[in-house]
Amino acid sequence: MWKTAAAFAAVLTMAGAASAETTTLKIATFVTGKHAMSQWIDKWAADLAARSGGRLEFEILHGAQMGPPPKYYDIASSGQADIVWHLHGATPGRFELTEVSNMPFLFCSAEQATRVINDPAIRAKYLDPEHRGVKVLAVFMHPPGQIMSNSGPVTKLDDMKGKGIRPVSAAVARFIEAMGGTPVGLPPTEMAEALQKGTLQGTMIDYGGAAYAYQLGPHLTDITEVYAYASSFVLAMNPDSFAKLPADIQAMIDESVADVSAEIGQVWDGLDATGKAKLQGEGVTIHQLSPEEFAKVEALGTAVTEDYVAGLDKAGKPGSELLAVMRQMAVEVGPVGPGCAARAGS
Repeated sequence: MWKTAAAFAAVLTMAGAASAETTTLKIATFVTGKHAMSQWIDKWAADLAARSGGRLEFEILHGAQMGPPPKYYDIASSGQADIVWHLHGATPGRFELTEVSNMPFLFCSAEQATRVINDPAIRAKYLDPEHRGVKVLAVFMHPPGQIMSNSGPVTKLDDMKGKGIRPVSAAVARFIEAMGGTPVGLPPTEMAEALQKGTLQGTMIDYGGAAYAYQLGPHLTDITEVYAYASSFVLAMNPDSFAKLPADIQAMIDESVADVSAEIGQVWDGLDATGKAKLQGEGVTIHQLSPEEFAKVEALGTAVTEDYVAGLDKAGKPGSELLAVMRQMAVEVGPVGPGCAARAGS
């Protein structure tokens, strides 16, 4: 009897030790740790570690330590890292429905855009199925981007001619081309050097990205404020890494990202005013288009959008359907965030 009780106690002790084992998850991002979204990820991980009672730890590698931006999705799906922050535009054509969210003038702020794109119903029906090989934790968007140049201001469409402009995605590349510019594809981490060398005459990017993520201020002279498009990202986890975790830890992770859309959107929108001020402090001049020129740019954006979703429809994908759903939900969310007020004044 004593031996049986002792053996049972030993089993309980071993089970308790197993349940208390610490798992270390590796998180990889392609942006500096000083970026506000990187800091959000740091806090999110620290909160999870604390809530787990020591059963979760995180190794966080910011600043593209695991490779250039296009590799990050596969870094997660292959298990080289457990969790990544990936830019959809870095892998053009791979997330065709998700990139509907990148169309010109669809959203006016990061919060509005993120509350739409991270909506559970939209994700379940349209977006998560094309994120093959990963578990999607959240999808989110940055504030709408501007036209930034180091070769003279853009105050009318004719000023775009002859400018090599770096797009963040295939959708923005088509938009740049429609406006008369020449899209120049290169990783975002190479923008500053290309601008400095003159092999790139400009870029379309949000204020926070230009000011903080890629430190472009010293290499820019002019910014034309158009709040034209937003770029999408995914916080993705390797499914095997998730499956190996105890059920209560899995539930904890799911709960931690269940209602973060407004929070993440506000983090990004918070970079808009401070990023703009930083760039101005570095000598960059801000310009606005006349109402007539802005109307021309909007019309080109509409044409680019219609052409893109028509191509999806022709391929048997619900491009027009998803665009209509996103537009309707953007109306329901409303014009929240600084970009919405700025665009309303255009």
